[in-house]
Amino acid sequence: MSEKEQDSELGRSKYSSNPSDHLNHLLNIGWDPKSPLIMRYAMANNLERQLREWVEKSRS
Repeated sequence: MSEKEQDSELGRSKYSSNPSDHLNHLLNIGWDPKSPLIMRYAMANNLERQLREWVEKSRS
């Protein structure tokens, strides 16, 4: 298998990201900040404040 094929199979996982970056990514691609999954993710990773700030900023 070529290196290019291996890279494509890795997908996004080859890039390290922290929970905060992942939350921002999900919100920026259109996930509803009030969806139960997003809210649980924010709670599990202590990102409730960041989620609130994102919602406030997106209203502006």
